Amino acid sequence: MALRDNPAFAELKPYLEMTVAPNGVTVGDLNFVVAQTQWSTALFPIATDDQLAADVSVNLWQTAQGDTGAGFTTALTRSQTSWQDSQGRLPANQVFIATSCAFQLFKRDTASTTATAQEVPVPSYGAVHAIARSLTWSWQVGDGIQRNYGALSEWGGMAGSWSIPGVAEDPGFDINAVLADPDCRGRRLPLPLVFPPNISAKVTVANGSGFQVATIEGGAHPLPQGSFLAVRQYLHGYLCTMPVG
Repeated sequence: MALRDNPAFAELKPYLEMTVAPNGVTVGDLNFVVAQTQWSTALFPIATDDQLAADVSVNLWQTAQGDTGAGFTTALTRSQTSWQDSQGRLPANQVFIATSCAFQLFKRDTASTTATAQEVPVPSYGAVHAIARSLTWSWQVGDGIQRNYGALSEWGGMAGSWSIPGVAEDPGFDINAVLADPDCRGRRLPLPLVFPPNISAKVTVANGSGFQVATIEGGAHPLPQGSFLAVRQYLHGYLCTMPVG
């Protein structure tokens, strides 16, 4: 396929030849393989009811399917990540170019992937927005390229804030409970996230000051002690290959 001549991939044209690391690694002369959506999930443990600790962070895209990490105590499955390459490191001739991204926040009751887990929306509109405003994310390739992207609240998607019909009858949720919206595709990146071959790449989601979210009607806890706040990032983009030799 002549990637440069196909209007369907016009957004890729500026990135077909670029330097992606100060050591001179370049990405160019790419051959399109497939358009993809990839996802990666990590967990923040909740040690105190409704509190997210200060100065904590998690890394996305560092733990592949079949590996243990990202706050999970057992090997990740496709439910947690689509990523097949440990440490965000692609094979020698592959490049993934992410052109848009979306974050999802939800609650998980266990860090095990082998036990039956409950994954549900955080049952408070206010709590989700407080968390999303507090958490920030950044991108790093190897020891060189680093880029800050600000608060997760600016990159919502795949988990918009919506009212659940009839939710007022359920004391476990407030009237503005959060429900994922599968039609929300996130936001286009001002610069793509380029996963180059043979170089570790990661997204770090971090919290600065500790904070507490409010309980909801009836005294229920949006984030009870012993639960986990799950952060999932979706990246929409293109898998390409580079000529070998």
